[in-house]
Amino acid sequence: MTVFIAIATVTLRSLLGRRRALLMLLLAGAPVGLGLLVAINNERLGPSEVGATIDAFSNRVVLPLIALVFGTSALGSELDDGTAITLLTKPINRASIIVAKVAVAGLLTAALVVPSTVLAGLLLGGGGAGTIGVTFAFAIAGIFGSFLYVAIFLVLGVVTSRGLIIGLGYSLIWEAVVSSLLRGSQVFSVREYVAGIASALDPAASPDSVIGAGGFLYAAVVFAIALVIGTVRLSTYEVRGTD
Repeated sequence: MTVFIAIATVTLRSLLGRRRALLMLLLAGAPVGLGLLVAINNERLGPSEVGATIDAFSNRVVLPLIALVFGTSALGSELDDGTAITLLTKPINRASIIVAKVAVAGLLTAALVVPSTVLAGLLLGGGGAGTIGVTFAFAIAGIFGSFLYVAIFLVLGVVTSRGLIIGLGYSLIWEAVVSSLLRGSQVFSVREYVAGIASALDPAASPDSVIGAGGFLYAAVVFAIALVIGTVRLSTYEVRGTD
């Protein structure tokens, strides 16, 4: 437990660099800015409109981008610049390293995304009863999405030095384009898992979701697979580093 806390503390400090933190705050604030514009114009969106707006803006853009930055930086950047060698040369369970990194990066992502989603939803819907349910459905779903995205992107950072580019391509091409055109491909889309979880919590959040409540299962399976792949890859990285 002491080792886990130590790894988590070091990771937290490395991820909260001044420039990175400022950029992530600005990105997380974008949906709130949109909500303010709607509120200033004395407009109120209905539950389905609030859900569609949150899904299009927070779920498709803000969440994956914040998770991408935190996820690929949590361990990938340390492997690239060699600072992770000190950690890897110690007799520390590799699964503990992966879990600690995912936990910190996931918590930071959720800490930015969830309040942003709640504030944006309340502003967009004007606090209406129906819109509050949709807002909190997406906020809760965003917690699942934060940890899942981070786990995937962290593993990409461990597997390849081009994790940031590949993750960006996945978010902007596969999720934004391919999964929208080919409904069958949505079972491989984290964004659809998040929308499915939100629709399971409140049907008005994402009424057209193909995944639905299955989002919980898909998210759990992919999360577990990501942790296993990351652990295995980190173990082989140690062997190669000591050859």
